[in-house]
Amino acid sequence: MKKTMLVLLALSMLMLPGTAVGQGSLSNFADGNHWASRDIKAVSELGLMNGTGTTPDGQHLFSPQSQISRAQLAAVLTNTFGLDYGTIYFVKEPLASDYYPDVDDKAWYAPYVVMCAINQVFPAGDVNFYPDRPATRIEVAQAIDRSFTAKSISVPMILMMPMLHDTGNLAQEEMNAVVFVNNTGIMRGNDGYFRPGDNLTRAEMAAVIMRCVELMAANETHGDQELQVPVGSIFYLDLASNPTNSHTWTVTGGIDGIIKNTGSAYRPDDAGTVPVAGGGGRQFWRFQALREGSADLQLAYARPWESVQPQRFEVKILVTPTISPALSLSTIAVRNEGQYITVDSYLPVLHGLAEEGIQVRINTGWVTDLEEIESLLTADLDDYIRYNQENDFPIRPYLLFSRYQTGTLNQNLLSLYVDYYTFTGGAHGSTDRRPYNFDLQTGQPLKLADIFLPGYDFPGIINQEISARIATEPDNYFPGEMGFQGIRDDQGFYVKDGQLVVYFA
Repeated sequence: MKKTMLVLLALSMLMLPGTAVGQGSLSNFADGNHWASRDIKAVSELGLMNGTGTTPDGQHLFSPQSQISRAQLAAVLTNTFGLDYGTIYFVKEPLASDYYPDVDDKAWYAPYVVMCAINQVFPAGDVNFYPDRPATRIEVAQAIDRSFTAKSISVPMILMMPMLHDTGNLAQEEMNAVVFVNNTGIMRGNDGYFRPGDNLTRAEMAAVIMRCVELMAANETHGDQELQVPVGSIFYLDLASNPTNSHTWTVTGGIDGIIKNTGSAYRPDDAGTVPVAGGGGRQFWRFQALREGSADLQLAYARPWESVQPQRFEVKILVTPTISPALSLSTIAVRNEGQYITVDSYLPVLHGLAEEGIQVRINTGWVTDLEEIESLLTADLDDYIRYNQENDFPIRPYLLFSRYQTGTLNQNLLSLYVDYYTFTGGAHGSTDRRPYNFDLQTGQPLKLADIFLPGYDFPGIINQEISARIATEPDNYFPGEMGFQGIRDDQGFYVKDGQLVVYFA
């Protein structure tokens, strides 16, 4: 498979459920003597992963060497990231079967599949969810990458392309996920191999989840600062601790009514199963923001029997509305299921722009584009149905599926793209990625040339960068007329985290 080219250029711009299902108190598993024991104990006590059953004599099992299923993955990610409805509005409560016909709405994992579907955690494409199928490493990488995006969690990292021998056939989005989990340390390969098709064990999943928690957690560097958390969201805190010398952290104030402590766990730095005196480690807490307001979260670190002044940690938690009164994006879900065509679309809705006329025009544009694509899709639907019926061919329902990804939203610029996937009964469908870049002061759409100073040779610089990248791996790209011919006047692009992303599909 040839790669879709993705180029990143740094620019100086001129213009769910709140209750976890993990068995927090059942962390002493009969099969817990494992290389991942400290992570297994931590994810259980934090309420992020369940045990799998009990032995005949009543001891709890974690099954660390069992492969994690896609259903279990959905539950773990929902618990870890606090996946919920966010700013999406539904006419009726969505069911798992609305998204995947092979998911029973009464299954234990159905609510978690719904939350993952709403937050676009699993890539679109398959009609079925396959809940019992083991999750592969690339599926886990993509789901984690998408979970960070869904919750708008920004993670500082050095943008580097990992040197891996077995990722050449990955799609661009899959490769983007590999880059993210590799550069953040969440998941890495061994000996130059990522092994994207390998399955993950439950022990490996526990270790991966704790790395995610470490990335998301506030720590000593956030002392005496203010953290903003949306209502309903999950957030973490982790602090250095050493219970082997009898020191303990105690939450002394600031959680009544505004935030709630939903779990805590100590994880030793040493990978052994038994903490060594003086070894130390980290204490983790999982909190949920319950309602708007301000909470002064206070903790004390001391030996309970000593009268000396304890070490203290304090951070102000400001719980904000789900939709900020400032400039923001929410999502509207458009879902219509007919006998021969299904529309499943998430569209952005811009809020808070001072010039209401510009805001209405931008929001109307996405709806108009969706309607035009649906109209084109259905133009030959009657002929398709009649032809297949006359020839006794199976009729495969048409599908229009769209999701969007936000790049930048500030007072001057809105930059995002929408992927429109259409299926018209053939062997596979097609995806049309449409960029939307607006000057929010004027409401005018922006071309690539509009974000550079007049006279700046941006085409030459970008073309040179792309050509140099292709030259390093020529076998991965189409040659000649089918290959790279230079950027166009209508070149697709968006801006994310201060970087220009130019893409070719």
